Amino acid sequence: MTAPRAADDDVGTLPGIQAARRASFAKLGVETLGDLLRLAPRRHEDRRVPRPIAELEAGEIALVIGRVRESKAIRTRSGMAILEAHIEDATGHAVARWFYRGFRPSPLAKGRRVALYGTVERTGSKPPEFKAPELERLGVDEAVEEPGVGRYVPVHPRTTGLSASMIRRAVWNALEAADSMQDPLPASVRADAALPALGPALRALHFPDDLAAAEAARVRLAFDELLVHELLLARRRMARQAERAPAIAFGPRVHERIRARLPFTLTPGQETAVAEIVADLERPAPMYRLLQGDVGSGKTVVAAYALLGALAEGWQTVFMAPTDILARQHLETLRALLEGSRVRVERLAGRMPAAKRREALARIAAGEADIVVGTHAVLSKDVHFRSLGLVVVDEQHKFGVRQRRELLAKGDAAGQERRRPHCLIMTATPIPRTLALTVWGDMDVTVVEGTIPGRVPVETWVVKPEDGRRVMERVHAELEAGHQAYVVYPLVEESDQLDLKDAHAGRERWAKALPKHRVGLVHGRLKRDEKEAVMGAFRAGELDLLVATVVVEVGVDVPNATVLVVEHAERFGLSQLHQLRGRVGRGVAGGLCVLVDRSKADTPARLEVLAADTDGFVIAEEDLKLRGVGDVFGTRQHGRPAFRAASLPRDLAILSRAREAARAIVARDPPLAAPEHAGLARAVTARLRPLDAAERDVPHSAG
Repeated sequence: MTAPRAADDDVGTLPGIQAARRASFAKLGVETLGDLLRLAPRRHEDRRVPRPIAELEAGEIALVIGRVRESKAIRTRSGMAILEAHIEDATGHAVARWFYRGFRPSPLAKGRRVALYGTVERTGSKPPEFKAPELERLGVDEAVEEPGVGRYVPVHPRTTGLSASMIRRAVWNALEAADSMQDPLPASVRADAALPALGPALRALHFPDDLAAAEAARVRLAFDELLVHELLLARRRMARQAERAPAIAFGPRVHERIRARLPFTLTPGQETAVAEIVADLERPAPMYRLLQGDVGSGKTVVAAYALLGALAEGWQTVFMAPTDILARQHLETLRALLEGSRVRVERLAGRMPAAKRREALARIAAGEADIVVGTHAVLSKDVHFRSLGLVVVDEQHKFGVRQRRELLAKGDAAGQERRRPHCLIMTATPIPRTLALTVWGDMDVTVVEGTIPGRVPVETWVVKPEDGRRVMERVHAELEAGHQAYVVYPLVEESDQLDLKDAHAGRERWAKALPKHRVGLVHGRLKRDEKEAVMGAFRAGELDLLVATVVVEVGVDVPNATVLVVEHAERFGLSQLHQLRGRVGRGVAGGLCVLVDRSKADTPARLEVLAADTDGFVIAEEDLKLRGVGDVFGTRQHGRPAFRAASLPRDLAILSRAREAARAIVARDPPLAAPEHAGLARAVTARLRPLDAAERDVPHSAG
């Protein structure tokens, strides 16, 4: 007699799961039966009642159960292989065909009992046909229950090496482990949230009696995920509040000196942001604040205000950017603000002559550098500060969570009381306020409302390829007027699999069309020195038109650039297009963004959102509705939640309930040491492991 299956059992203990399939399951984050049971289906299909073959109608999606009358594999002249099978039941027979590339499949055994599920095609009196239907091999005994027929059937996330029916059967075989899984939710929390117990919820999640039961089960699993996430954030916030940081006093004289150096009066949105940041800096607990704002809102000046205040109190500061080009821009901005002062600004880059680097490191360690502006080079182990009080990180999604932690740890000077610097993190990607609580829920969030006065809104065209002459005429006119332009492509080189315009060929086309103008090319595959040389030439006005991939998405500030053309705009997300659009219109001449839609269908309605609105937060909301949080922010961006059952922003109401529950739990039991919190403590620890592993990765820019 075999022992009952348990949640901790390896998924490889299930029948039919050999090493290769086990490795495929690992790609889905599934290693144990408990992991498998928490793999929420994408949807359910109604396969409760099979259709008689004789009654099948063209266009319907149907389930057919029958036996294989005959089956054969055919090799075509093009190298494709076709598996053709004739399936019969008591009323008639149907034909099913599957298409393969690279190998010839084995025919189905004659007499084999199978289920087909797919769209029916009929032509005249010919037998009904299925093209590439889902195939499930059934057992001989018709009385035995099967996972893929006679019920609502789950359709799970898939990966290479696993078909939908393979995953479904594995879940079916693992179901008995659901009864042995410890429910991590305390009974009181479950009752307050009116949630079902874990075991029944897991069964209903995959094989429900009805779709309402499936959704109730998904809500239960979503609450679990969001509660663990919120517990993690609540504990981080509590731990941070217990740390010490320098209390930086902003007296009237400090404010007066800072404002005297600003080139313009702060906008109301900037004033509000400054007030929130100053209040944080004046407290002895470390600030950990996200500063976000739309293109043109003036976030950099707000960050500079904080830096100048810390300098006035004698603290060293750091301004870290993801690229040397962006770091140089910040360096120029700060030097302009500090012209004539005694503030010492130090640049630190990855590729510096050894002697200059040693000298810079010595000045930083001795406290002779007041502001250090740099890239990842600031994180090096040989960089030491005498008295680091404030860290500003720009475009934070380009850095890993662990990298930020390493930088903040540099505030612990030898021989001094353990002290963390304050941290201000900037992002130009507008995030809806409600979702910001999830994506960066352990931070305080400041939004710089509005834009800098005098900034001209960017006009946006959505065009088709046949509008090419009009686009070219406008680009030519802008260049003739002494302005500059960008053309952005989704690929560096043409792909055999995707019919997309590529940057290399695009540069040749634009150079040929504009022979009197200087055309450059930049993309992420260039060596850093080459990329920075091209970008530097464009900023200096030595190039008129820059053909690029999305490497120019953020950070490039060229006020003379007035036109941006985005090829295959349908391939980009709305938030990314909005960021690209922010590269133009940064000067007094305004700007034009041209979105070239090369899709076969009519212009996607989502592109018209950009033409109609310039508010990045409105656009971000629409992007979230269309693509979801994972695609908008990227699954590789570190510290981001990766949920299986929860779906944001749809589940914001569940998130709110989970946040309230998490705060109440942590307020009573911060270490989750109480017996009723043992399951939650294990879940939080398990959640930390993949996050820690992800934080070891170094993000890279697309292009």
